[in-house]
Amino acid sequence: MSDRYLPHQPNRFQKPLLAIGFVALTIVTVLGAYWFANPPVRAALIAFSITSDKEVSIKYSIDRRDPRQILICTLVAKDMDKTIVGQIEIEIPPTTAKSIEMVSALPTRVRAVTAGVVRCTG
Repeated sequence: MSDRYLPHQPNRFQKPLLAIGFVALTIVTVLGAYWFANPPVRAALIAFSITSDKEVSIKYSIDRRDPRQILICTLVAKDMDKTIVGQIEIEIPPTTAKSIEMVSALPTRVRAVTAGVVRCTG
């Protein structure tokens, strides 16, 4: 049966093309991982406190590549049923520091049980 089929002869370009493909795939993977691991703007909740039945205080940090960029951050507060009971947009002015911490008061319709930073965009 083996005499019916010719043995596979690798093409002389096959190994170099595989090596080039592997290197290209590695470069794309590393660049993609770097881009998604280091977004242009990153916001994180540090703490929140329920100050009253109608207000929540939120402390959050913002890291941005370009500190001269103006940002709009959306903050939300939710009740026990995970219904949004308060939402505001805060404008973050340009600064000289790439990383800043902010404290904002968020008015609510009813008593909230949790709060957070939804997003910050430029």
